[in-house]
Amino acid sequence: MNVNLARPQELFSLAAGDVVPKRNLFDLIQYSKVVDSQYWGGEEVQIRNTPQQGVNWIGEPPACHGVIIKTRPGAYEEDGWAGKNKTAFHYSFKARSGKVSHSEKANAALINQPQYKYPVMLFTESGDSWVYEGTFSVSEIERGYVVLQRGSGFAPEQAPPQEEVLYQEGGRRYVTHLMAERNQEVVKALKARSASVCDICHMNFFEQYGVEYIEAHHKVPISTYSSSYVVGRDDFALLCPNCHRAVHIYMKKEGLEYPEIKQKLQVKEA
Repeated sequence: MNVNLARPQELFSLAAGDVVPKRNLFDLIQYSKVVDSQYWGGEEVQIRNTPQQGVNWIGEPPACHGVIIKTRPGAYEEDGWAGKNKTAFHYSFKARSGKVSHSEKANAALINQPQYKYPVMLFTESGDSWVYEGTFSVSEIERGYVVLQRGSGFAPEQAPPQEEVLYQEGGRRYVTHLMAERNQEVVKALKARSASVCDICHMNFFEQYGVEYIEAHHKVPISTYSSSYVVGRDDFALLCPNCHRAVHIYMKKEGLEYPEIKQKLQVKEA
């Protein structure tokens, strides 16, 4: 269906296959920032970055409301559908003089998606229009590109924990860590076969509180493999909530890996 967008909010109502004129999307992005323009939808839904760019984000980062990608498949070596069923799309990071900076705002908007879970709205070029392909989430983060997976992975039930929100440096590495921890099949299997005993402080949550509860921490150094690495049960440590939060804080502040953090925390307990 041919669609002309009047407000940024209408982007969230598009259906896969809808066709938006290039001029209309250009003007929506350009003038969503202009108060009293016909495209003004409010302060919270201004579309950031210029309309000429391939990536735009709705609202203020890092907790955006959504990301818009406009792409010409094949324009860059890594860009394009990963298969004929069109469930996964490779999209290249923005580069300057051939170098990718993961702190670049457009790149950060993609890297932060698994953490903040906003939708990525993918448009592909078709003549003088953009075809809306649907909503996607970031399923893998490689050095030069991300893999966008069709479907869920957005609309969080709650905001990220505060220590995740405060994390500023090394975003790609930490978000890749979070993606590994959220491998629900592996984590569920691990918890099913293990007692609720913390690997660091050895507290038995059930004995202490009368309920079974434990959290899984991904302990294998992320730097040793790409985000396409398939995680297994032996890659995780089971931790109580306090130790798990402390481990994440040490990861962010000091860049330490799990064995070093475990040793530090156990020394403090001794």
